[in-house]
Amino acid sequence: MVDSFGSFPIFPVAETRFGRMFTLRGDTVIAQSLRLYGEFAGDEVDSILSLVRPADHVLDIGANIGFHSLGLARRVGPSGVVIAFEPQRYCFQLLCANVTANQLAQVQCHRAAVGDTSGVCAIPLIDPAARHNSGATAVANATLDGAKTETVPMIAIDDLELPRCDLVKIDTEGFEDRVLVGLRQTLARHLPVLYVEVHDSDKLRRATQILKPLGYQLFLHHTQFFRPANPSGAPVSIFGPTAGGSALIALPPGRDLPQGLPGKMQGIG
Repeated sequence: MVDSFGSFPIFPVAETRFGRMFTLRGDTVIAQSLRLYGEFAGDEVDSILSLVRPADHVLDIGANIGFHSLGLARRVGPSGVVIAFEPQRYCFQLLCANVTANQLAQVQCHRAAVGDTSGVCAIPLIDPAARHNSGATAVANATLDGAKTETVPMIAIDDLELPRCDLVKIDTEGFEDRVLVGLRQTLARHLPVLYVEVHDSDKLRRATQILKPLGYQLFLHHTQFFRPANPSGAPVSIFGPTAGGSALIALPPGRDLPQGLPGKMQGIG
């Protein structure tokens, strides 16, 4: 059953390319895209999936309501593992609901922020029915503008002492460099592929300083949120003409960049 205020469902259902998903009614970006197009940032998702192999162990850091997690789970299959982290209350609850509704036993969900140390942090508590962009919620801005917040755990991935790690997707709204600091031992031990959202040149420089000494090849990847060839065939974009994302693809020694990735690619020397 879907909870509702009157006749308006708080968590309307979207039919997506990876399965049926509950979404946040007030989210005007990710959730609305899932409902209209059956996907969000399809070129980015396809690029990440091309870096994943069946039976891989994958981290989805900043999972939101789970669209990437569902795609990753179907890619790694029942023999693989997806560990998904999401600190926002309603996003995490829907992440769990969407994983359970699609019977993806290979996905483990954790309500936590990820950073350079283990402890606690503040996260905004957003009305799921109010107009917002859940994908733009940042730990660093949690106490600004008098926003209502709640305390959640923060973990450093190194503290988990993972026995295996093949790929890490990081989308933490400006916290990515701190995530990498808390991931250094895991990187040195397992040399996973990384797909890291990039917000500014300073954070990109810090990420490069961590990854280059380990022998990683680095590429900047630019994609758009909307593509006409979406699962629903909807021709009109709700986004601006240049709306999209930039990410750092980091390949360990012995891994090559897949051919034919959508979007624009730029090598980092």
